Parts: sequence; structure tokens; C-alpha cells
Amino acid sequence: MKKKDISKVRKMATSILSCVLFSLLPLFTSCSDFLDEYSQDMSRVQTVTDLDELLTGDCLLPLGYVSTANSTYSLYNHNFDIVHFMSDELEENLDTYYPPYDSRYCTPDYYPYFTWQQSCFLNEEGKNSNESSEASYWLMGYEKIGKCNMILEAANEVDPEDEDDEALLNQVVGECHFLRANYYFMLVNLYAKPYAPATAATTPGIPIKTSAEIQDIEFTRNSLSEVYDLIVSDLNQAEQRLANAEKPKNKYRAGILAVYIFRSRIAAFMQNWSEAADYARKALAMNNSLLDLRNWSEGYPISAQSPEVIYSNGSSCFGNTIYMYPNRANRYGGEYTYAPTYTISDHLLSLYDNNDGRIGAYITNQDDISNGCWSYKKINNSTDNFNTYNTASDVFCLRTAEAYLLLAEAEAQQGNDGEACRQLNLLRAARLKNHADISLSGAELITFIREERERELCLEGHRWFDLRRYQVDAKYPYSTTIEHTFTFIKTVDYADVRDHTNYYRLEPNDDAYTLDIPKQVRDHQVSIGSNPRPFRNPFKVVAADDSDNDY
Repeated sequence: MKKKDISKVRKMATSILSCVLFSLLPLFTSCSDFLDEYSQDMSRVQTVTDLDELLTGDCLLPLGYVSTANSTYSLYNHNFDIVHFMSDELEENLDTYYPPYDSRYCTPDYYPYFTWQQSCFLNEEGKNSNESSEASYWLMGYEKIGKCNMILEAANEVDPEDEDDEALLNQVVGECHFLRANYYFMLVNLYAKPYAPATAATTPGIPIKTSAEIQDIEFTRNSLSEVYDLIVSDLNQAEQRLANAEKPKNKYRAGILAVYIFRSRIAAFMQNWSEAADYARKALAMNNSLLDLRNWSEGYPISAQSPEVIYSNGSSCFGNTIYMYPNRANRYGGEYTYAPTYTISDHLLSLYDNNDGRIGAYITNQDDISNGCWSYKKINNSTDNFNTYNTASDVFCLRTAEAYLLLAEAEAQQGNDGEACRQLNLLRAARLKNHADISLSGAELITFIREERERELCLEGHRWFDLRRYQVDAKYPYSTTIEHTFTFIKTVDYADVRDHTNYYRLEPNDDAYTLDIPKQVRDHQVSIGSNPRPFRNPFKVVAADDSDNDY
């Protein structure tokens, strides 16, 4: 395995960073070639079909896959997988003296996020080597936003030839608004404080750009309120355009059902509980399908074939990022073990009981032949799937299960405890063997709903954002302490072994719940400013011989 192939997105970051920020870094002169080339593509748009092809080719995230060619193991299209590494769903695998096979290559890429470092452009040695990686997430979001802007403007210049053309134009414009809302939601929840209704108008968000025009100006951040207003406006447009559209032909095209679920999620983040309930109810009225996971025995529950999956934007190879070789029958590579680099955390595992079919369906300890570590199983990460595109996203996936949980949360927040419990019981009846209905109220019910979200939506990109929004919940605020580790590896007799492990702690309501604006953006657009993040030293260091020193 070679680190140089760990992510296609990251390989591209340095060469095209200045271009794809779409004028957020207008001082970069190298932008012109890329923008000219893209403008030429837009100038060839003559029909609605041309716009549709540009949308599917340029506005969607790429599919992830694992390539094994010429003895090289490569992961492509991680997309926004850092959200998995900052929450309390994963922990480093510390079970053996010899680290898992891919630890030397996997853990450094996620070190600044997994340990909540002040500067995510610095590696574990304090060297400035992660600038392009740090900027790549901002890059992806604004690249896709910029392309949506271009298509939306071009749509005004295209005349439909007939009713079918008119319907397709509505589909394209509706999807573009839906996608732009998704990307702004992702960026504002990475790079701005969580949305609190009382302070959103004065809290810095992220820069808004809805024009395709190249602007040589100093950008500043719009307020959180303005960003969320844009997201809601885009979803209003998407709802109007897609309300009467035909059902999408595949899970990568958004329809009105996807709009309803995402609109409910946005309303929940804005603590508009009545609206969150209304849209979740609309979604479930269209599709309330749930897989029966009570006796799940094989396969991967989240895929384009699942009746629960309503929409997926791209996909990633997250499962293989943390577990290179699941399902292998024999050891390979001497002392190295086929075990996950990151395992399911004790916290997450403790939330399931023995009757829960999501153990085995969502997480498993049966793939690892060496020590039975608990690992991720939601999306196909088996060796049989190598050299094949994954079919569902672990970040941009909308499922009916989320609609049940959003409706339950919204009803509970409004004091409708009985209806909230009813929705939870409908979901859990498809998940737990020997299911018994729950009957809870008040704070106890809210806590249960939040835990049920963890059990159901684990490692789909929800948990980190949920932890952020719970901090500013007006009625039931919550924040917790999370501990992560980072292990330094040394080579002894040609074998990788553990040297020592640093322990880090994220405190309740810590400023590190918000990423700083990437260094490359701050350096070239000083007006955008930065987000405060505390410097973080380990609170404990444990040597490989188990001696430890508390800091």
C-alpha cells in the first residue's frame, strides 16, 4: 500500500485549489485557466439535456472505490469523511503491540481531526504538511456550489422545446437548488458555530456566493442566519420545482421525497420543531419502508438497492479507510494483523442491547480473524467489492429511518410525547428482536431519542453535527467529554511496532467543535478571518511497555 494513492481528492487539492474555491481566493492567478476551460464548457450549453448532463457530471460528489492494481492499494474519493473521526463513534485500535496493517498510513491523515488540534494543517510532528488536505474539504464544497451557480444561471438562457423539456428543466433547476443547500449545510456545520436562533443573526457563518461571476473582491463571512436563510430558500425552490416531477430513476437523483427529509433536518437544526414534524410526516406519507434487521444474517444494509435509501450523493470508501482487509481468511505480512485501524467506540457499542439486529447489520466483530474488534459494516467494505464503485454515501445519504427519528424528536420537543414514542416504536419494531414498546416523557424521552439516533444513524455523518446542535438546544442543552488517542509507531527489526500513545480530551462546549477556516484560505483572504480553537496537548502519554505519565 502506498500513501501517495490514499485519496484522489487530496492529490488534486494542491494543483487546483485556487481554481475551485470560485473566487474565494481571487488573488490566485492560476485560477484563470481552469475557469476559462469551464466557461467554455458552459458556452456549449444549448439544450436542457446539456444542462442535465452537466449537473450529473459536475455537481454531484464522486463515487468512492478501492483500487488494487499492480500490488498497490488505493482509496479514491473520501469526500467529507472527516466528520466520522471527530465524534465519539470511533476509537483507535490499541489491542495489540503490533498495529493494524494500515495504521502507519491511515492515522496520520486524520490525526488533526481525531485529536481536535488547533491547526489542522500541521501533522503529528508539527510540520506544515497538511495544507492541501485541510483545504480540500472547503475546496469540495465551494467547487460544487460554484458549479451549481453556473448551471442555475445558464438555465435562464435555455428555452425548453416541449413539455418534456420543461419538466427536465424543472428537475435540473430543482436539483441544483437542493444540492447547493446540501453543500452550504455541510460547510456551515464544519466552519461555523452551531445554529442558535437567539444569536444566529450575529454569529459569523461562511461566505455566501450565488453568482457564477468571477469577483476580484475581499470576501467576508455572512451570518449564520443568512446562510440558513439561503439553505431554506434553496429548499423552497427545490420543493416548488420537484413537487410534480416524476420519481427519480435512481438514488443519485433528488426528488421531492429527498427534499422533504432534508427540509425536516434543516428545520430541526434551526429548532423549528413544528416545521420539522410537518416535513418528516410528509416524507413518511410517501415512503415509510424499513428493512427488517431483527435477524440480519448477511449483506450490507445501506446501498442503492435498499428501500430505505431515498437519496445518495456520491459515496465513499470510509469502511476501507479504517479497515483495509476485512473478510480475509489468512494473515499476510508477517506480524501485521488484519484488524481495523479504528474500531467502534465503547461508547457507541454500549448503546446496543443483545436483541438489537443492528449489531451484525451495522457493526460487526466477525470480519476480524485476529482479535474480534468491532468494526463498521453498513456499506460494503469487503475485499469482494474492491475495484468496484460503492453505491451509497456515508455522509450524504437520506433514509426513511431518519424521517422517523426527526418526527419523534420534533414531537417530543413540542411535548407530544405519546406520538414521539409511537414513531420510535415503529422504527424499533423493525430493528429489535422481542421488541417492547417504550413509553417515556420529557428529558428522559429526549435522551432516548438522541441515543436512538446514535444507534440508527451511526457513521453516516450525523453524530458530529448532532453533538454540535445539542449544545445550543433551547430546552434540553447537552454536551459531553470525548477522549481519543493517537499512537506513534516505530520500526524494530523491519516491523512496525507501537512506541507510545498520546491521550487527548475534547471538553464540553469546546471551541474545537468548529474547524478553523483552512490556512490557505486565510492566507489569501484575510478578510474571512478565523475561528478560535484551543491549543491541545495530550493529557496522558502511555509507552508501549504500559508505563504512563500524566500531564
